Amino acid sequence: MTFFTEDEMQRIRYLHFKIKHLNDALEKEEESFTIDDLNLVLEYTKILNVNYLNENQSKILDELDITRKFIDPADNNREIQINDIMFECAHSLWIMAKAYSKLSEKFEEEEDWENSIIAMVESSKMYKTAAYFSAATTNQWEKGITLSSVNLELNSEETRALAQSISALKEERENNKYFASKLYAGLSQLSKRIFYLKKHDEVKKQQLRAQFHYDMGKACQLKALASLDSSITPLNTNKITRLQQKANFYYMKSKKIWSDMISNLSQLNEDVKENIKVNLSIVDASLKESEVETLDYEEIKKIQDPEPIILIPENLAPFVPKSTIYLTKFVPKDLNVKRFKSFTQKKLEKKIPYSKKEKLIDNKAGLVRTINELKALRENNDIPLEKFAELMEKYAVKLEMIETAIEKLAKQ
Repeated sequence: MTFFTEDEMQRIRYLHFKIKHLNDALEKEEESFTIDDLNLVLEYTKILNVNYLNENQSKILDELDITRKFIDPADNNREIQINDIMFECAHSLWIMAKAYSKLSEKFEEEEDWENSIIAMVESSKMYKTAAYFSAATTNQWEKGITLSSVNLELNSEETRALAQSISALKEERENNKYFASKLYAGLSQLSKRIFYLKKHDEVKKQQLRAQFHYDMGKACQLKALASLDSSITPLNTNKITRLQQKANFYYMKSKKIWSDMISNLSQLNEDVKENIKVNLSIVDASLKESEVETLDYEEIKKIQDPEPIILIPENLAPFVPKSTIYLTKFVPKDLNVKRFKSFTQKKLEKKIPYSKKEKLIDNKAGLVRTINELKALRENNDIPLEKFAELMEKYAVKLEMIETAIEKLAKQ
């Protein structure tokens, strides 16, 4: 007697073939794929994600007659035998995560920033989900590097940081310097988080160190430029100069780390070296933009970094392995796959307009932030009293109008 019905087995084999084709398309790069292809991965995982209890999963995999090997690209292309169905799910979700990341790159090239961010967030979520499935295996003694739960967790954090970097670049391109500075500060924090998540090899470790210093330098520079462009406050030239000095401090730190990598790390391949050289040219250009006097470290420490905003939340898996019920007392809430597929497709293929209420709530939140920032400016004497009073009256009226509109919508 087989675990799955004949119809289910046929569907599993078909979906397995489509997922293999998707993986081939990702490796060849010139081949394209659609959102529908990604939705097939969810269907495949949903069918296989059941509680197998003490069933012989190796036997079930044989009966399904699907490919039971995985070539680990991070472990010298070592061939790994798949003996656990949860591991097979982790493998498929890893392919889905890679596909979303590729979609994000495509959208970024087209400067379709919103969809690029959404796709990268979805990639992060799928890596996180794959990590849960990898951790839930009970019959998989050999996992390799790529599909280990620790590596998949790290992939999730890295794609989360990439989504944040796209968000920061979007705001910078749109000349929203003040908000972009906060996003770059948040990006620096995310890179630092990845740095401390695990022990990295020396190349990765130094790249992360250089990156989070550079990103904080970018945050300081953009905040200084935003202050120069500000029409609300009188120019505080000393404050702007000190921000530029701190930006240069971070830029010099990143420059030194990248330069030392080229000089001292013999294991660098040519691609990594070329990438570092590009980074150094970018740092040099940034330093030329703000040629200011260098401060000693004690003075630098007194200059406050821009407040970080992490726009991309820490991603939770949209669903978890049902075998977790067998391992623990925790009963997971499964994903409503149909709704999730529908949501993903709509988000990526067309922008979903906010409801009136959501727009009003967003506008209210923005006004409240603006009012709080005005109050902070006034407390620091960075804005004249007359200008402060004029703006506060203007925003208070707008806030009242929004609150009235929200109340009316609630009664409808």
